[in-house]
Amino acid sequence: MNIKARKCLEIAQNQDAHAVLVTSAHNKYYLTGFTGTTATVLLTEKDQYILVDFRYIDQAKSQCESSIVLLTDDIDNTVTNLINGIVDSQKIGSLGFEKDQLTVAEHEMFKSAVHAELIGLNLSELRLYKLPEEVEIMQKAADIADEAIGYIMEVIKPGMSESEVDLLLYNKIRQLGAKSFSFNTIVASGWRGAMPHGVASDKIIEENEFVTIDFGAVYQGYCSDLTRTFAMSHGVDKRLIEIYEIVLKAQTRALEACKPDVATREVDKIARDIITEAGYGEYFQHGTGHGLGVLIHEAPRLNQLSTEVLKEGMVVTIEPGIYIPGLGGVRIEDDILITKDGCIRLTKSDKQLKYIR
Repeated sequence: MNIKARKCLEIAQNQDAHAVLVTSAHNKYYLTGFTGTTATVLLTEKDQYILVDFRYIDQAKSQCESSIVLLTDDIDNTVTNLINGIVDSQKIGSLGFEKDQLTVAEHEMFKSAVHAELIGLNLSELRLYKLPEEVEIMQKAADIADEAIGYIMEVIKPGMSESEVDLLLYNKIRQLGAKSFSFNTIVASGWRGAMPHGVASDKIIEENEFVTIDFGAVYQGYCSDLTRTFAMSHGVDKRLIEIYEIVLKAQTRALEACKPDVATREVDKIARDIITEAGYGEYFQHGTGHGLGVLIHEAPRLNQLSTEVLKEGMVVTIEPGIYIPGLGGVRIEDDILITKDGCIRLTKSDKQLKYIR
């Protein structure tokens, strides 16, 4: 059993479950490396199992070297029959499941069929601290994002649509080795910059506009998340330049505060206070950051209500912003690793305001 599976089992046992049933795609990948669409993972004190049908048997054997691969069918070797065989032979009294992932119908099915008490688990801590090999992969995902945004700033020009930029960006990250975007890419130009989640549209990018691009690359199953805002020309509204410097100051100070044992809401407060004191507090309504890993949004959260504390090994984003309807907006975002003494930036592309022409 690998170290990740052992960690999962320990978390489950602390919540009174003797074994763990894993059904979410992201945790199945995290624990086993399996990338297929259909599988069930079962962790017990003795072994780590992955149950798949005939379509994925060879794939599971190839990808899941630390797991015992079991073949399911619709007659005798159903998923629940195989689980019961393990539960009975290992005398497992309670079986944990991901309470935020199992549907009501799935829960009812397992509850009626499995020979063990079902216990809903909170596995939010499972992926909280990154192993060195995970950090190495995430650094590569960040490097891809850095190189891709640099490329876009070289080729973007007035008259392109936001969707054209999105396509250029996608082709570039694929060329660099990424599997996909981490999420639907935001390309928000001009007035659309006031939309924090303004995914790329058919709007034409004009010469005297700011452009905000927020995207990430998935590399070997892990996400990066990068935001840069830049000016298409020196003719942009001077208020946007003022806002840019405020956001950059807020992001820089928040980054400087990130180190072990600092409350995540304190990091948020540092960024938020700078923006508020500058008179733009009402235009910054989202959190300052979030955890990052196999999923684009993971624990911890960095916002006004979060209760977590930063610890060595966490990877988080720092991304304050200001969004003014009718004018536009600015967001600047980096991915960082919390280290023993502070933090290091995984995304390293320049953040000084860039003018394209």
